[in-house]
Amino acid sequence: MQRMSQLIVVFVVILYCSWVYGFMYVNVFPMFKPLYWYIFTIGLALCVAIFRLPFILPKEYSNFIIWIWVYLCYNIFNYLYSHQGDIAEQNFISSIEMSVLLFSFLIIFQINDAARIARLAFVLVVLFSVVMNLIDFISPMWSKVPGRAAGLYENPTISGKMLVLMMVAGIPLVPKKFRLIFTMFVGLGVIVTFSRSSWLLWGLAMIALSSTGYLVFRDKVSSVIVVGFISSLIIFILLMGSMLEYLTAFGIDDYLTSNTLARLGGSGQAFSDVSTQTRVNLVMKSWAVFQNNPWFGAGLGYTRGVWALTHGPHNMYLTMAAEGGVLGLAIFMSLLLILFYMGDNIGKVLTIIYAASSITTHNNLEQPALLVILAFIVVTGRLDSAAV
Repeated sequence: MQRMSQLIVVFVVILYCSWVYGFMYVNVFPMFKPLYWYIFTIGLALCVAIFRLPFILPKEYSNFIIWIWVYLCYNIFNYLYSHQGDIAEQNFISSIEMSVLLFSFLIIFQINDAARIARLAFVLVVLFSVVMNLIDFISPMWSKVPGRAAGLYENPTISGKMLVLMMVAGIPLVPKKFRLIFTMFVGLGVIVTFSRSSWLLWGLAMIALSSTGYLVFRDKVSSVIVVGFISSLIIFILLMGSMLEYLTAFGIDDYLTSNTLARLGGSGQAFSDVSTQTRVNLVMKSWAVFQNNPWFGAGLGYTRGVWALTHGPHNMYLTMAAEGGVLGLAIFMSLLLILFYMGDNIGKVLTIIYAASSITTHNNLEQPALLVILAFIVVTGRLDSAAV
């Protein structure tokens, strides 16, 4: 029974964090919707609770559980306050699904030794995903954006972000002498996504892992300086276009498109592409919506279609502010504070990366893979954070 329980943890992490369920739905079994996997996962959580009767979540989790309930109530209010059209309804249903799924992940991670087993699964998935990204870059197969690798994630930005988060979550299981090689290998998988936000997240993760003792060579201070300098130099080279010379020398520039060239500074500026200009306009639009509706926002789903633009704000803070006003923003910020307070050293690093990634995406409460990470952060708080 113990081995079966641990397999459930491995199954959940691999299923959601590899994005295989979404890939199969889009490319193989379009009739098997992600909702079916959600229901199956909720069923697994119920089984875990039943077989562990009387099942009681540790009191240390009370703040996080309260937050889930508050988030549910907020979405009900925000939906009633909204235009209540199809988009608002879809977002409301999604918020309910994600809240229940998040609670289910928390229950599943109560299985004995779940955190260690989850870390092992994170390492396996991140290594697999890096290989898929490299294949996708050399021989484009899955990415929806030409020239930018994504592997089974299909979205390069999601791919890069998940690689960084899983790298951090799994690094305690990697032997110390292999950790630098491990992080650099993951960095290679992040580079080929050509997601500038993911490059920055990887650099931030490297510095944070050094400062918490997970990437230490002689002493912590010198390690932070060396790792910080090297990772910052790599990102600077990527953003300023110097990398183009090396890519050309190795013939890799043949795999680049006008989009990826712009992201590498090939046009003279690393932020001259259409994506950057679009995001700037979305920031200004979102801020205007917030100013017009400062307390409760414009309602659920407003930035995801109601405002007649084809894109959301690409920013969690702006999304919560525009749709929920000060109330919505406060709820999201409280989540970050709870996670940071509850997590161990690795949990705190994950929270920082999650918070930083929220600057460049508006989907951080809508993707099951990220909810797995959030539940894992909560669980790390009950581990011995001294062991690095």
